[in-house]
Amino acid sequence: MRKVFFPFILYVLCFLVSSSIVRAEDEEVLYEGDSLYHHIRVSEADGYRYLSFNRTRGSQSVVSVRDTFELKFPYTRASFVIPAFLDREPERVLFIGLGGGSIPKVMAKYYPDARIDIVEIDKDVIRVAKAFLFFEPTPMMNIIEMDGRRFLRSCRDYYDIIFLDAYDDLSIPFHLTTKEFLEIVKQRLTPDGLVASNIWGPHNDEFYRSEVKTYQQVFPNVYLIDAVTSSNYILIADFHEKDITKTILRERIPSLQNRFKFDFQLMTYAETFEDLSGVLFEAEVLIDDFAPVEVLRSRASF
Repeated sequence: MRKVFFPFILYVLCFLVSSSIVRAEDEEVLYEGDSLYHHIRVSEADGYRYLSFNRTRGSQSVVSVRDTFELKFPYTRASFVIPAFLDREPERVLFIGLGGGSIPKVMAKYYPDARIDIVEIDKDVIRVAKAFLFFEPTPMMNIIEMDGRRFLRSCRDYYDIIFLDAYDDLSIPFHLTTKEFLEIVKQRLTPDGLVASNIWGPHNDEFYRSEVKTYQQVFPNVYLIDAVTSSNYILIADFHEKDITKTILRERIPSLQNRFKFDFQLMTYAETFEDLSGVLFEAEVLIDDFAPVEVLRSRASF
């Protein structure tokens, strides 16, 4: 019992420390309500608006009132290393999970000709993002209110990038973590396409190890980008014949930096690149009949 419970307490404490938490005395609550899937809360403090999906007050998204395209969270910044894994511009991108819409909004700004589909299961999240978080869909965006797995099973389109961002800090939809799900994802990728998944949690929990091993079962190439100053990491997988290396990223990042003109350095995140393709992980593969995600997240592996 102690082995499971104590790491879980540390896990929650780390979340509370590392997340952008707005203190009650400094904030103005703009919206609060329960949807079918979340307790949604939007607050504003010091020129930023925060979206929360749980009562512990950790933030899923943050948007600057002054510059709505600013990427505040480290994982949103690290996400823009992902285009460097392609040797061309993305033409079709799928996001599973909307949140505050920060990443698809910035993606649309810098790739205005790319078709962007966004699948979000919670209609209230879509409504709140538009009403309070400055999310304005462009003509090249298509927002679908549906479970991400159901959408992938029913769609016939192929994507250069499928970005999985439906996980939050304290819960993960288990059906979006399994081998069977990733096999569906793989079927919807272009021949040189990739899947990227934003995951929150320490690298020493058992879920991390199981998720990497599950990706390895489906994709020959599995990579890691670390968000550095947060507890987020991004798994990236593809089935290309040519592997991606840190050297390739270093060659491609400067042109992206020049294109995006971010006020932060993409190379900071590119330097965290790890090739996990051949790394042996002693862990259980997650399948539809066995995916105890929350239990695995509460267990530390050393």
